[in-house]
Amino acid sequence: MLLNTPPDNTKEYLGLFLSYFMMVIKSEGALFLLDKLFSIEKEGDLTEEDIEEITDHPDIQRWMKAYDVIPDHADKIKNILGGLSDELPGDIEYEESDIYKLWEKKIDYGFRKAMDEPDEMLSNLDAINGYDWDSTLDKALDHLPEKTELKPTCVVTLDGFNGGMFRYGTIFLSLIYFDPSTIQEDSFAHELHHMGCSYWWDKDPFIQRYQTKEDQRMYYLVQLHTYLVSEGLANAFCSPDAISEVSGKEKHNRMIREYDLNAVFDQLEELLGSILQGPSENVPPLYSDFTMDKKGRGLPPGHLLSGNMVQVMQKAHNVTLEEIIGLIHDPIGFIQTYNKAAEGLGSRTIDEDIIASLNDTLDGLTSHTR
Repeated sequence: MLLNTPPDNTKEYLGLFLSYFMMVIKSEGALFLLDKLFSIEKEGDLTEEDIEEITDHPDIQRWMKAYDVIPDHADKIKNILGGLSDELPGDIEYEESDIYKLWEKKIDYGFRKAMDEPDEMLSNLDAINGYDWDSTLDKALDHLPEKTELKPTCVVTLDGFNGGMFRYGTIFLSLIYFDPSTIQEDSFAHELHHMGCSYWWDKDPFIQRYQTKEDQRMYYLVQLHTYLVSEGLANAFCSPDAISEVSGKEKHNRMIREYDLNAVFDQLEELLGSILQGPSENVPPLYSDFTMDKKGRGLPPGHLLSGNMVQVMQKAHNVTLEEIIGLIHDPIGFIQTYNKAAEGLGSRTIDEDIIASLNDTLDGLTSHTR
């Protein structure tokens, strides 16, 4: 079976770009990697030349760059590719906080699953290419500001760690976790909504001013607020099932029940307080604990809480839908808008001292316009 010799009716397998209205699907890299993986059974380990060819492919490089937060991510991927003919490794021992080891384990899993089930991977790719992306784009645009331009590119991957993500202006969708029998528009609209937020933030001078850690306090203050807006709105509007219990999905429901929202709220207050008041050395680990899924549950704590905070805004009579969507233009207003909504409903609010410190910080930024 040669995966690089596709059936006549699937010209996308030749690496041509297919455009669905505004969506561009790029699958050449995934197919090239899948073909290399399938050869391992007959030819043994991938050679250094094979691995270099794989990791030099533009689609694969784009995917690898999305994991540049992982130390030595490229070398780790190369090492995993070089060991796929070895016996399946047992559970990797890792501390709860060591997401990097978990990442390696999951990347290895994805490659092995693709190697063992190439027909399933191709079937999943057919489903992606045949999907009605137009309605998904409409759902995302319904909860974005007017004049948002979406020209999305989706790179298909064999990612065992992340079924879908948005990084560096690109949507990444993994064949490993794509199930055509349970395709949900929500998950796609969620990623497209992230892209819509980025469309505005990439040209927002205030946000762009604080994209480096030269001013660490403002860097993390902006990062946290854009995170809360991006994940909060995407989860609440586009994929509410991701942050709620759903009938018939017991594994997912157990994960939701394992979270103590009050404890996650405590995390947010500790993080926000440390950003505004110090100590500054506590901020990076607190930020990663809040925004990353370090326990391998499938949902970072910050995703769950931010979505719930937006749902509080939706229920409140003193906050309009226009105000919520307007936070994309003014993400720094997220906390104040949430507090206004929570006060109206009698829900938990952010500590007054933290709010006072936040207001003092923003008042000191004469160039910040609201």
